[in-house]
Amino acid sequence: MAVTPGLSVKVGASSEPYFLRFHAPSNRISNNKAIVSNAVLSFSMVRSFKGVGAGKVRNNNPGSIAKTDRCHEAFAAQELVDLLRDSAARGLIREGKSVHGLLLKSSFGDEESVRLFNHVANMYAKCCSFVDAWRVFDEMPHRNVLSWTVMIVGSKNNGLFLDGFRFFYDMLVDGILPDEFVYSAVIQSCIGLGCIELGEAAHGQIVKRGFWDDVIVGTSLLSMYAKLHKSEASVRVFNAIAEHNQVSWGAMISGLSSNGLYLEAFQKFLAMIAQGFRPNMYTFSSVLKAVGKMRDDSKGREVHHCVMDYAMESNVVVGTSLIDMYSKCGCLSDARAVFDRNFYKSKVNNPWNAMISGYTQCGYWREALDLFVEMCQNDVRPDLYTYGGVFSANAALKWLYFGRQVHGMVVKSGNHTRVLSLNNAIVDAYFKCQSLEDARKVFDRMQERDMVSWTTLVSAYVQCYQAREALSIFSQMREQGFIPNQFTFSSVLVACASPSLLEYGRQVHGLICKAGLDDDNCIESSLTRMYAKSGNIIDAMEVFEKIVCPDVVSWTAIIYGYAQHGFPDKAVELIQKMEQSGVQLNSNISLSHLICL
Repeated sequence: MAVTPGLSVKVGASSEPYFLRFHAPSNRISNNKAIVSNAVLSFSMVRSFKGVGAGKVRNNNPGSIAKTDRCHEAFAAQELVDLLRDSAARGLIREGKSVHGLLLKSSFGDEESVRLFNHVANMYAKCCSFVDAWRVFDEMPHRNVLSWTVMIVGSKNNGLFLDGFRFFYDMLVDGILPDEFVYSAVIQSCIGLGCIELGEAAHGQIVKRGFWDDVIVGTSLLSMYAKLHKSEASVRVFNAIAEHNQVSWGAMISGLSSNGLYLEAFQKFLAMIAQGFRPNMYTFSSVLKAVGKMRDDSKGREVHHCVMDYAMESNVVVGTSLIDMYSKCGCLSDARAVFDRNFYKSKVNNPWNAMISGYTQCGYWREALDLFVEMCQNDVRPDLYTYGGVFSANAALKWLYFGRQVHGMVVKSGNHTRVLSLNNAIVDAYFKCQSLEDARKVFDRMQERDMVSWTTLVSAYVQCYQAREALSIFSQMREQGFIPNQFTFSSVLVACASPSLLEYGRQVHGLICKAGLDDDNCIESSLTRMYAKSGNIIDAMEVFEKIVCPDVVSWTAIIYGYAQHGFPDKAVELIQKMEQSGVQLNSNISLSHLICL
């Protein structure tokens, strides 16, 4: 598809696109059906008035009557616009269709008709009936830049990004020049398509048309470059914007943070504050995420101070981000203080989830489960993320009875039993509680499985010393078309680490080579261990010598192999080589222990 340079449209926080908000209605519509009836009545009155006026026009000033007709037409049109806006905002397509039908039976001037049909198309697009929006657009005798904007934005919002580009191209062919909103919408379509080439082509036209320093277009452009991992281009666009606003600063900070440029995001945040811009909750969330990734609690406290200055600690998004940041920095007392001050009595589960997750990440599993119990006692509804953290903590504590109770809650809720990631967490928790029976029941009932599901089950049987069952599951997995990864292979190699399964282990080694994973550190250590424990010291040493930088696991595997099979002198020699390479033997493994083996 040929691409002409240029695009853009900004959607505001309101449910209605910014470009359609010409006149806000004086009060919100509470009952669409009643208003539709009122609109019918208004149209009847207008027609009646026009009829009376027409009968008396001989003896009155025609200009005055025409002016009055136009006023009534504008008033009636505005009523329809208000109805269409409300239908679009609330997704009431049936009421919107009623207004559309009323409009088709009415007569308006060209200018009002274009305006009204723009709102009709927007209503259908917002109600996820883009085919109807397209039909309305095609039947419009006259169009303006807003007509095209509605279709481009509607395409983007309905996930039809390529269609949005086609509308943009046709718009240019029709001789309609895009404005900043059109360019912004097309840039959003580039993000949806994940196509940097189209975005760069659009950027070229934006520069030619002189919109390169516009804050709306610039913000969309920098967001596109950031989301498509072109951070340097994103910064250049930001620096070219003539006058920044809160949104452009927030987009830049978010873009830097999402691309792993955490320090740069923090520095941009400080610059934003220094220039007098007030961060919104999403900007605070982005910078706190960056600080959490850096594990820098001093910078986190600096951001927290700004949060307090703007009295935003109790905001759910900001407060949850603070809890998460302090948890990642290992400052659980600070995280808990934020939670207790603002959210302990809250019925919103996000802060609870963040605090439970924080405890789990830092190894405070009992505290995580205690908080979960308090959450349930406070009638806060757990969700997928809550259960994920709880099963992780439960697996670490190996509390089988508690895990079964929580599993029962999941089943009763009925909302999460088909969620793949949660089912994987439940299987993992059961097997770590050494209840293979429960783990297998959950696995067998899963309607969907992925590599994590299979690898978890294989690992479960391996760790419970049921090697042959683990290998059987591995075979089933391959028969169902799943391609093992390095973690699956590592678990299978542990199962093969015995003389009776050496031949199977060789076959697995062949599969690993075909998959191109034989140089993976985890695989190399597992292969060394498998051959050494199977009594094949020669193959074990051959694999070990190919490892570029053997770690303590690899060294321990080969040393154990020689010690186990009657070569204590070689084991001692390898220990000395290991120490010379700078790798320290695990504190719980002694030289005498190895030799005695």
